[in-house]
Amino acid sequence: MIKMDELEDLIGKNISQIDGDIIDAFADIDVRVAILEYKYKNCRKRYPSDSFRLASINFTNPLSFDELFDFNKIFIFWHFRGTITDLELFDLTLDKDVLKKDYELIIDKIENGEAHNLRAGDTMYLAAKRLDGEILINGVKTNQRDFVLKVKYLQKILDEIKLF
Repeated sequence: MIKMDELEDLIGKNISQIDGDIIDAFADIDVRVAILEYKYKNCRKRYPSDSFRLASINFTNPLSFDELFDFNKIFIFWHFRGTITDLELFDLTLDKDVLKKDYELIIDKIENGEAHNLRAGDTMYLAAKRLDGEILINGVKTNQRDFVLKVKYLQKILDEIKLF
């Protein structure tokens, strides 16, 4: 059982204080946990420092959309330089249509032998992030990739936090 008081006690603490029991408790209720760092622009606006990895892409047997998104909510521990500053429960339900469209575009390129042509700009919220390792697919070199929620989408989520 997750107690909000226990979660709120983590604000101001180091991200190393987030233990496996917390993550497991959220998994039991089909909520994905994300520990996401943000930075500040010169204008003091916060922005996510990186995308959020969902899963590796297996080009020969990719996850279905329902397997990739076997959750509807993400509980985010936002941190700045390792110190937890905000907690956010974000519901993906309203964005599932856009995420599905992005997923289908990625899968279509993979199935049509165009995995090497995947570009982050092709999609709105979900991307096939390029990794360092290369593999051969149908005789064409392509980078290994991960399904990620794009920084642009995480910015949307971060902007929804109500600061008091």
